[in-house]
Amino acid sequence: MLLVKNKLSTILLNDNHTLYDAINNLNKSGLKIVCIVDKKNFFIGIITDGDIRRAILKRYNLNSNVKKIINYSPIIYKDKINLLDIKKKIEKEDLDHLPIIIKKKIIGIYIKKENIFKNSLKKIDNVLVVMAGGLGKRLKPLTNNTPKAMLKYKGRPLTEYIINNGKKNGVNNFVLSIFYKKKIIKNYFKNGSHLGIKISYLEEKQPLGTIGAISLLKRIHKSFFVFNCDSIVQINLKDLIRYHNKYNSIMTIVIKNFKYNNPYGVVKSLNHKFISFEEKPSTNFNINCGIYVFKPAVIKIIKNYKITNIIELINILQKKSHKISVYPIYENWQDFGQNVENLKAL
Repeated sequence: MLLVKNKLSTILLNDNHTLYDAINNLNKSGLKIVCIVDKKNFFIGIITDGDIRRAILKRYNLNSNVKKIINYSPIIYKDKINLLDIKKKIEKEDLDHLPIIIKKKIIGIYIKKENIFKNSLKKIDNVLVVMAGGLGKRLKPLTNNTPKAMLKYKGRPLTEYIINNGKKNGVNNFVLSIFYKKKIIKNYFKNGSHLGIKISYLEEKQPLGTIGAISLLKRIHKSFFVFNCDSIVQINLKDLIRYHNKYNSIMTIVIKNFKYNNPYGVVKSLNHKFISFEEKPSTNFNINCGIYVFKPAVIKIIKNYKITNIIELINILQKKSHKISVYPIYENWQDFGQNVENLKAL
């Protein structure tokens, strides 16, 4: 796919913009790249989704200038546009994007068509588990007659969004853990054949907490995904599983940088003495998105220790010196676990 002129403007940012602006640009375009220019519109460099994830891990402030994370020396194409030559170069260098630069100005960029969900047509045999058995107490009265997993967002059940994103990424095998009002879930999704996928169920005889149903999994030989049923995000699962495998972790936690704006002025003091005052400060921190990747060994650990929640599991894994990684996302993420008013409105 070749972007030129007005289409190219959708992925251009000036070098006085912030990391937050770059994230918004990536989310809007879905193309996983931002091209940076100066005040004279001279090309400076690029920022990719990988650069954003690394910046989040380094705890960069979202208000930081993009100059801190720009790749100032990307591979570029300097000749007049020749699609055959461009395609040869992008294949030779194994690139997802190739900026076309003439006289220091960007006149176009070639992007692989499959870039948004790279190789999305290829199946992956990692199982995706959706934790759909909860009582949804925090979402009452919406869950009085409907399980949380089946509450609707824009006309479709929350769990259907997770399944559709998984299918789009090449996942074919889904497992739903169910307990509360399980017949509603089973009657809707059945065995998944009408969706072109396979769906099976972990039926809890009694509530096993937020993670305990994983102990019921059988015949799992590869790392697998786990989603809370109220976590909605368009995430590239192939990138996530590659990241998990790269760091050889027993567990990978998906995180997102969250900015909290304190509505109050903060006073610091020591005993009776005033130290400082800050008006409505903002704080950045990483939050758990309710999305994980586990090695199969976790199944036995959860079963042996009768673990019911994620904090217990993390504590046990740390105690046993298992490696836990974090995978930062910049993609739009929505948590409906406590947002009654939002779900009512939608």
